[in-house]
Amino acid sequence: MQHKKNKNIKQLLIKKREILITSVIIFLCLLLAFLFPSKNIAQTITSAILFLIVVPILYYKLILHKKLSSLGLKMSDKKKGLFWGILMLIVNLIVFFLLFTFTSFKENYLLSPYIINSFWIFLIYELILVNAFIFIQEFFWRGFILLYFSKKIGYLAIFLQFIIYVLILILGKSSFWQSTPMLVISLTSGIIVYKNKSILYSWITAVFSILILDSFIIYHLK
Repeated sequence: MQHKKNKNIKQLLIKKREILITSVIIFLCLLLAFLFPSKNIAQTITSAILFLIVVPILYYKLILHKKLSSLGLKMSDKKKGLFWGILMLIVNLIVFFLLFTFTSFKENYLLSPYIINSFWIFLIYELILVNAFIFIQEFFWRGFILLYFSKKIGYLAIFLQFIIYVLILILGKSSFWQSTPMLVISLTSGIIVYKNKSILYSWITAVFSILILDSFIIYHLK
């Protein structure tokens, strides 16, 4: 009986140590990504890939000895993924429309004139830059943070990753309205990933959400 009790205490301590180490890794990843000197968008994406994708992968593989599927890199249940993806896409678009109609969002959400005036530049921007940015976001915030902590605190992990994301935006002095679409997506994507344990559906949903939003904004500017 005493042996079993000691074994349970040991397992509990190991789990707490893992949570502490993971939390430190998350903090370091964000700190390094935040402090890494970036003079242009290419350097920004490179540093984000290094600290928000490569480091978590190495941590999962070398320290936790877990498969990459644990980070949401899997198809999972297709029906469930499509259901929640489509549902959250609709939610995103409704929220964006309400923001556009009833707030000053449309005056403060800015797009480059190059993107507005050239269809091909717009297409390249959305399919390459926005796509890459969103994948990095989904991988780190939903794949790394949410999926790890969802095993510890359940659905509260959705709000945990959202709160951390908000704090990072505040520390980075990001424009509120410019960041609003990704704030909305951080919650809806969180729901998709929590329900389906895959970031692939949330990634596609987020890309379509921003693509439709930007197209809608450009349409009303012309």
